[in-house]
Amino acid sequence: MADVWRFFSHEDDYPDLNEDELCQRLGHALSIPTVDGPTHDGTDWAAFDELEEFFRRAYPYVFETAEVEKVDHSLMLTLHGSDQTLRPAMFMGHMDVVPVVSGTEGDWTHDAFSGYVDAEYVWGRGALDMTDQVVGVLEAVEYALRHGWEFRRTLIVCLGQDEETLQSGARAMGRLLERRGVRLEFLLDEGDYDVVDASVYGAPGCHCMPVDLAEKGYADVVLTVRSAGGHSSNPFGGTSLARLAKAIDRVASDAWPVELIDVDRTTLQTLAPYITQEPLASLTAGGRVAIDANADAIARVFVQTPALYPLVTTTVAPTMIEGSSQQSNVMPQDMSATINFRILPGTTMDDVEARVHELVDDLGVEVLLDRSVSNSPSHTSRSDGLGFELLRSVASRYFRDPQTAEPLPLVPSLESGATDASMYEGVCDACLRFSPFVADADEIERGVHGTNERITRRSYLQGIRFLIRLVQEALL
Repeated sequence: MADVWRFFSHEDDYPDLNEDELCQRLGHALSIPTVDGPTHDGTDWAAFDELEEFFRRAYPYVFETAEVEKVDHSLMLTLHGSDQTLRPAMFMGHMDVVPVVSGTEGDWTHDAFSGYVDAEYVWGRGALDMTDQVVGVLEAVEYALRHGWEFRRTLIVCLGQDEETLQSGARAMGRLLERRGVRLEFLLDEGDYDVVDASVYGAPGCHCMPVDLAEKGYADVVLTVRSAGGHSSNPFGGTSLARLAKAIDRVASDAWPVELIDVDRTTLQTLAPYITQEPLASLTAGGRVAIDANADAIARVFVQTPALYPLVTTTVAPTMIEGSSQQSNVMPQDMSATINFRILPGTTMDDVEARVHELVDDLGVEVLLDRSVSNSPSHTSRSDGLGFELLRSVASRYFRDPQTAEPLPLVPSLESGATDASMYEGVCDACLRFSPFVADADEIERGVHGTNERITRRSYLQGIRFLIRLVQEALL
């Protein structure tokens, strides 16, 4: 039994849902290898076309009702509501999945693109990130239309093509909506896939569900050192590897400012009634006023806690090095290293580039910010609007504490990774990242981008119930 199931409630809603058919359709979608290539032209777009054709067959009510637009290889579906005074809602996601690491194909219990369905799981790359939610959205909307529900509020469904790489699909759809003057009430994108134990915040016994209101920025900075190489017996002036290592050390050792940003404070404000352990219990007692007054002290606690450390500072991780010699007595020539930054809101990718230049300026090192994959942090979305309240309302029905029967709190949070949601900030101030397709922590750690990615049938069904209910409350 999955531990996360103990938080499920009202699993008897929508009794006409056919579990086997739902899981088989998800399995079919997972069997289509929509893997991005290294470039747009290097991607097998035929797989994306195949997925679209499957969607059209599997969800006829959706595709017959919606205004369907192809934006490159992304899909934008608009289901017009009857009340044009209501701002549209958006359900969104990405159709692409990451590849299987070469050489690990045999480690999968079932082939990564088999879409294998057994009595407990649906297996395959994308089962958690995030084909399950993409297909779940289509299932929920199809259910609503098949039952004759009439939408008052317009729904836009945007399915991007390359969230895992360039994010060009979502960027193009966001810009298209902006040119049209569309303004969304809220959007829902993928979030964390689990029920979180809040003990790391000093709240043992409290479980919650994060709703990410902001995400950190992303920057890849490439350091390059050039030299003529030569015989290792005369390394006059230092080898390119030595200079590169010194540059890497300077950049990696340079501590960025530590700050309890606004979304961190909102997280603690929500959890304050549950925080009983020191030092955070005293620092947060009294709610937001105390949190603001003790922000520096709280930030120091966070930065010394592995799970909380990324929430209060820009992180620096050297990840790649290229060009080293293939023989110990030969000095390398041109060498490069990639350093990955996850940027705290309040800092930009240009700030990162300038800081690296300053750190290595005297070493003769070239610095290049890879702007094709880098972006500054997102804005912080509002948590006081209709979208967040709708998520809270629906979650209170389907996710409850088994000891108290009370709803699990929804906690505004910061996403350390990247999603497509930020590409729609020009049309939405409530970009909410949340997933009702939950799994145990070990499943997420192992399976998201890893081997044997899978989702339990029971979790998949609960996520679909959540989305159907969200359609009812948001659109009807």
